[in-house]
Amino acid sequence: MQYWFNLYRANLKVSIASMLQYRFTILIWAVWGFVGPLISLAVWTAVSAARGGAIVNKASGASFGARDFSAYFLVYMIFSHLMMSWDAFEFAFRIQNGQLSPALLKPVHPIHRDASSNIAFKLTTSAMLLPVWILLFVLLKPNIHLTFESILAIPALLLGGALRYVLQYSLASIAFWTTRVEAINQLYFSLDSFLAGRIAPLALMPLWVVGIATYSPFRAMGSFPVELALGHLPADQILPGFALQIVWLVVAAGLFKALWRSGIRQYSSVGA
Repeated sequence: MQYWFNLYRANLKVSIASMLQYRFTILIWAVWGFVGPLISLAVWTAVSAARGGAIVNKASGASFGARDFSAYFLVYMIFSHLMMSWDAFEFAFRIQNGQLSPALLKPVHPIHRDASSNIAFKLTTSAMLLPVWILLFVLLKPNIHLTFESILAIPALLLGGALRYVLQYSLASIAFWTTRVEAINQLYFSLDSFLAGRIAPLALMPLWVVGIATYSPFRAMGSFPVELALGHLPADQILPGFALQIVWLVVAAGLFKALWRSGIRQYSSVGA
């Protein structure tokens, strides 16, 4: 444990120092995470205003007004930032330009260095974005009612972030067989947009969509921590939600291990 602690501490120091040299670029990438949730918030707020102030799903009985949408998408914005991962987009580029080859010669798996960079990015940008997040909460006045169960959103957030990271690294590993992974990535993120509650709260979706999302990994690394933080989950759905997160994390880890071992065996450097 001491070895891994020292390894991650050293990598975090290097990653944070590197990011602080490109503060404005890092800030632009961080602000980009605002776009999706704010667009969804604007659309659903306009729709709710046009329908008399609230949208009701008659099948589930869920009702969302403007301040409810503000609460959902503002919390989703923060949680999405803390759970984000980008390795699915970068990994193919590393293979194409030869950056992966020297990384494979090191005694530590590349995933650990990438995980350190991921954590460093979130620590650095969260400090930058904190005043903006506070300002948005003050201006939009979200309807948030914290409950005792809301504290459970913290472990749900950590599990969701770990699941998203390992699952996307598994997706990135497909680049061992083809460096043109854009179509696969787009399919993944299209499913994620609908089934993780990124475009709209799942409570407002048709029941068949909710059924698929509930048992998919996307809700486990998307709206589940958000719903838990906002107190939208019945008590009998909390433990099953955590169980699904753990099950999908184990599946994702097994998938990554299998893809990596198979990919490395047939890998040959492409770049210089």
